[in-house]
Amino acid sequence: MNTTHFRIIQRTEVTRKNGTFSLYLYANINGVKKYFTTGKSILPKHWNQTTQKVSANCNNFVEIQDAIDLYLSRAREFAARANLEKQTIELDAFERMLRGEVYDQTDFLAFMEHDIKNNCSKYSKGTIANYNVQLAKLRGFRKKLLFQQINPFFWREYESYLIGLGNNPNTIHKAFKTLKVFINRALEQGLIQVNPLSKVRVEKNEGSMQFLTMEELGRLEKLYKGFMTPELKRTLQYFLFSCYTGLRFSDIKELKHKHLFLGEESYLEKIMYKTNMKVRIPLIEQALRLIPSKAISELFVFQVYCNQVTNRHLKNVMKLAGINKSISFHCARHTFATITLGLSNDIAAVSKLLGHTKIETTQIYAKVQEEQKRRAMGMWAEKRMNT
Repeated sequence: MNTTHFRIIQRTEVTRKNGTFSLYLYANINGVKKYFTTGKSILPKHWNQTTQKVSANCNNFVEIQDAIDLYLSRAREFAARANLEKQTIELDAFERMLRGEVYDQTDFLAFMEHDIKNNCSKYSKGTIANYNVQLAKLRGFRKKLLFQQINPFFWREYESYLIGLGNNPNTIHKAFKTLKVFINRALEQGLIQVNPLSKVRVEKNEGSMQFLTMEELGRLEKLYKGFMTPELKRTLQYFLFSCYTGLRFSDIKELKHKHLFLGEESYLEKIMYKTNMKVRIPLIEQALRLIPSKAISELFVFQVYCNQVTNRHLKNVMKLAGINKSISFHCARHTFATITLGLSNDIAAVSKLLGHTKIETTQIYAKVQEEQKRRAMGMWAEKRMNT
């Protein structure tokens, strides 16, 4: 059992320029005393040490009172949890908890927002964007989500909500993965003791991956050289470039001429938006033909529509080309990976070209190749049965 005592005190050793003195949290934990600044300061006449209250005559007294009350409640809650779990309080752990931004530590959504904000330097832009999208979806489902409310039943409710929004199985899998990331962070920080979703399994639907064949790319090339509306031609231009380079939509959108190095051995070199990794991709002749001639360093290479408009245009493009597949922009990356792996049979090289941080991510395309081989061999059996 820990012995603790917490109070807010005003230390008068140092006077601030405006005549105020800083308010500190005084902590006595198992006989060890330490002071922690609250970041608040007021005039001595506005602080009542006995009642631990800020005078109503003080500017922003409600804000200051709420802040120091929250410091006290967090400290007492931390001590109570440690006693309940029969854990000795480590001063370093207590300080780490207290140094964090003040937020409601019972609310999972507040925890997510706090973690994203305070660890943004550790995440890539793409990861931050994904986390914020998932946080927004969760807030659309519930304004507040207590840790104790997270359980398998909650997940099934949330899964139904996502299906109602029109999310496909892989998007739902991504939402679940993000939930797991922050549940694990909460476990590491001692906010919860067990994973409430440990028995929940959400499978990724790898079979739904769509990509184009070499023959279908040829059809799109032929279409691009012919007559098209300016909007569809513009969309097809950067879609084909992605098919020949494997760039994601976010990277195509921010691709500038300064990222292109054209010469005897042409290539593009760019830091990937999602992973923050630098990749160098050789530019084949088909890709070079799609690059506009205006080569101003800071000028964007392509005029890119938003993702929704791009995908709407691509549906019309596929109809014109006679391609009966549900193709979105990300299918260009799948096309590049599948065809490049089929031609080279070098999964490590393809992984580097795609900018994957783990080769396991690239292995999905190897599975696609194996499935194609099985289908091809199955055709032999069908032909034999028909003869």
